[in-house]
Amino acid sequence: MPKRILTTVFVAIAVITMVTLGFWQLDRHAQKSDINEKISARQTERTLGEIELQNLLSQNLSSFEEEYEYRSVTISGTYQQGDSIVVRNRTFNGIPGFWLLTPMKLDNDLFIVINRGWIPISAEGYVDSEIGAFNVTGVLRRTETAKGLQRADTGQDPLNSLGRVDLDRYSVQLGYEIFPLYIQLFDQSPIQKDGFPQVIDRPEFSEGQHLNYAVQWFIFASIATFGYPLVLWRYSKGRNTKKRRESDIPVDYL
Repeated sequence: MPKRILTTVFVAIAVITMVTLGFWQLDRHAQKSDINEKISARQTERTLGEIELQNLLSQNLSSFEEEYEYRSVTISGTYQQGDSIVVRNRTFNGIPGFWLLTPMKLDNDLFIVINRGWIPISAEGYVDSEIGAFNVTGVLRRTETAKGLQRADTGQDPLNSLGRVDLDRYSVQLGYEIFPLYIQLFDQSPIQKDGFPQVIDRPEFSEGQHLNYAVQWFIFASIATFGYPLVLWRYSKGRNTKKRRESDIPVDYL
């Protein structure tokens, strides 16, 4: 098969691939926009309290977990300090450390896990001795499980840390039932006296770079689509010019 045909086939495959990647990035952009709109809408809805959380338990578990994630919540209760656990490999402003999880017991005897924020590696054995009632404001988040090649926290023995906020594994260690969503804390009253845990900043929900990547892929596809025929034309023109020059040489000159 001539080299030109192989090159043409390669360019055609490359163009199809780049166009496909462009539309894939557009689809990712649309999905991210839809998710961000849902999150923004949920955070503007009425703030949930202890009574609403208790009522949610009577609903279908998988249904309300998905439907109520990122809903704002304000509750009061007491931290079960002795049952705290850390989530490893978490950073804050580029500094490695942990998240601190602590169950909170509400007035209606409901237990819900609070992600209280970040502590540095040097504070791995951190124990909060503060007691009494706390008012907590945050958003509901779903439990996390190991994905792909991630190592799950298996077994029944007590763990000193978790790889992620896995509420099912955490409840095994606690020995009592907890609410199937946890609270990402954004505000607490009274505040921590020693400044730790450091409250995690509210997440910024953006569409990311998917739209820019889509434009780039379409530009690359356009360059290949229009550039390759131009290269072929210039190559063919150069060969024809060379042949004409050779044909103009007198026979007696040879």
